[in-house]
Amino acid sequence: MHENYKRTYTKEEADDLVKWIETAKPTGEIDLGHGVFIRDLEVFASQVKHIAKEKYDNPTFSGQISLMMDVRERLGSSAQ
Repeated sequence: MHENYKRTYTKEEADDLVKWIETAKPTGEIDLGHGVFIRDLEVFASQVKHIAKEKYDNPTFSGQISLMMDVRERLGSSAQ
């Protein structure tokens, strides 16, 4: 977990994540381990989608983007 963490992300990385969110439409809940449990993936994905589009180069929001990338890695190409 957190192997995807970077201080900031490129527009290409952010666009790739947004495309995955729109395609996979993750729902349900997920336990990423180490105390990270996301109860509503649909809401979280919606929020991160906005962050990735607008704030991908702002270090303040890199944690949320990183977590969504961890979710994508865990779920693979499909959603729960």
